[in-house]
Amino acid sequence: MLLFSINLSAQYKVSEIKKYAFNRCLQYNYSKIDSTFYDVYKDGSGVKSSVIGKFIEDQDLKNKVNDYTIAKTNEYYSKKNNLHFESGDKNTITYDCFDFYESKELDGFIKKMIGIKKSKK
Repeated sequence: MLLFSINLSAQYKVSEIKKYAFNRCLQYNYSKIDSTFYDVYKDGSGVKSSVIGKFIEDQDLKNKVNDYTIAKTNEYYSKKNNLHFESGDKNTITYDCFDFYESKELDGFIKKMIGIKKSKK
């Protein structure tokens, strides 16, 4: 029962770190389009996920996630797409950041970083 509880706790933390990375992806890329983005919207989602995931005090973990997220998503704001509207071209930042959030690559990075070993099937 204890092992099951530890696995649920670790999975929950992975989920919250992924939310933190998703928020960081959005924040970084929208700020590249409009430098006042964060100041205007005052979104505290990154803080909320770090509180719920119990890593708000872990600056090293947050720095690693920030660095990884920016390295992988730093050009989403300028990514060309085939969506065209009468009002002009649109970005796909939210869509691309959500793909990043769901990626096996991000999941694997986080699990490795917090010490969750791959289960053998």
